[in-house]
Amino acid sequence: MLSQARSAGRTWGYTALCTIVLAAETTAFLLPAPNGAGLRRSVLSTRLSNRPASVTVLRASESAQGESKSKAEVLAEELKTDLAQMFDLSYEPKWDLYSTDVLFKDPLNKFTGIQKYKDNIKMLKDSPLFTGGKMTLHDVDIVSPNRVDTRWTLAMTFKPFPWQPRLEFTGTTQYVMGADGLVVEHLDQWDALSNNEPVSPEGVVHLVGQMLPDIAELGARALKGTAEDAAPYTLMRKFGDGIEIRQYLPQVRVVTPPGEVYNKESYDYASDLLLSYRGDALEAAKNSENRILPRTEPGLQMDSGNSDSNLAYLVPQGTTAPAPASKELRIKEIPATLVAVGRSRGFGSDRDRNDQGLEKQRAYLVKRAQEAGFEVTDPGGAFTLANYPDGYEMWLNVKPK
Repeated sequence: MLSQARSAGRTWGYTALCTIVLAAETTAFLLPAPNGAGLRRSVLSTRLSNRPASVTVLRASESAQGESKSKAEVLAEELKTDLAQMFDLSYEPKWDLYSTDVLFKDPLNKFTGIQKYKDNIKMLKDSPLFTGGKMTLHDVDIVSPNRVDTRWTLAMTFKPFPWQPRLEFTGTTQYVMGADGLVVEHLDQWDALSNNEPVSPEGVVHLVGQMLPDIAELGARALKGTAEDAAPYTLMRKFGDGIEIRQYLPQVRVVTPPGEVYNKESYDYASDLLLSYRGDALEAAKNSENRILPRTEPGLQMDSGNSDSNLAYLVPQGTTAPAPASKELRIKEIPATLVAVGRSRGFGSDRDRNDQGLEKQRAYLVKRAQEAGFEVTDPGGAFTLANYPDGYEMWLNVKPK
């Protein structure tokens, strides 16, 4: 029944979306691309946090004595401020950065002309199709005297569907300048695609897949109730196979002592310790303030890779964690962390949740993170499982190579 409902929803969604896409002149997303052919890898460092994007400068012909900036440097500085505000409703983008016959190309569209370029941005900014656009700029990189690349995350809400899906894309943009310093080409690529040429079938599938309701998740939450999200993050990379790179905000965790992996007795004991700590309507909270704390998600299981694991309760963001009454629990502060994520969410997602399946999943996640330019920092075979009502995610701590 569940799979039939999902299939019906997808069929209806494809039909509706095709109608919308064909009706609109353009559904171009101002999304830059992953590292495509000829693209130098953007330098990711601690700027992957919520700080403003940095500018990597390749000086063309100026000395350190304060000569005027090159055209590429000027464009890089302008983009740094302009793109960060691009989707603010009260902000008017700097259209004079672009040539009147600027070429725009992304996986769904290709067109020429500044007016079409303006119309495209305005459609994504606020229109009958889209609203709530947000551009998060991660990097601005001067590649040559006539080219500037950016790396970004773009999110927006699709308005026509009642469930108002939130769409997210990550990628890079190449801004190519003419002799006058104006942008003559805006070339987008998406991290999720291997084929970024318009119209990319992969691009259509990637777009449609985010528009459809997740029946499994909705059903699980209806049965198990909702919980407070205690793990907010910024999406850094989004790939077509469900792999993501995320920058998590600092967390406070209440952690249990280690126990044998998949031993029901030790798992239940650890779960009861955490439940007693936060309390609920049936049991007083066993913490220094006798304060009942809300149920949060995800619930964490940290596997050391040596046949033992800890469970952890995530303290709500902005909340001070009261001291545990039990001496077996400890409070652990986790700094902002860059994480590679493999999603196993939805109907049947727990099917491969065993030693062999998780080992295979970890190996694939390591491979994909390395291919994207990241190094896994978790020791040995360690990983974290983030548990949700409709499945789980595997987390691996990473850093840029």
